[in-house]
Amino acid sequence: MTDKMIDNMNGMELEPLSATDDQLLQAFFADNKMEEVPDDGFSDRVMQALAKRRRLEHLWTAACVAVGIVAAVVCQGWEQIQGWLFSMKIDFLLTGSRALTHLTDAITQTQNLLMMLAGIVVLVMVWGYNEVADARE
Repeated sequence: MTDKMIDNMNGMELEPLSATDDQLLQAFFADNKMEEVPDDGFSDRVMQALAKRRRLEHLWTAACVAVGIVAAVVCQGWEQIQGWLFSMKIDFLLTGSRALTHLTDAITQTQNLLMMLAGIVVLVMVWGYNEVADARE
């Protein structure tokens, strides 16, 4: 579906239910109400088993976190992470400065600047045409 079709559907006014329709719906749902199925305590047993499994998962998570912290301390992980972040920051700054330099070189050429302006004008014109077309409908 297109955006215009969705907008048209959203703009439709829905009629409220009449009293008769409301009574028919209530009678239908009252007649077709699902009754509880006897399960002889099966649901309770399943929920208890799930709770035990969840406790075991928490214990495993805590044990793995403890082993990870010990390994990081023994292997001097914090110093390695600091070095990696520092080198990443320097690489990011150098890459950003190179990108800005190339961008300014590309924009300052007259032909590229004119093409960018022409592209912006075309985009604004297409946007304006679409707004006018949407307003007509």
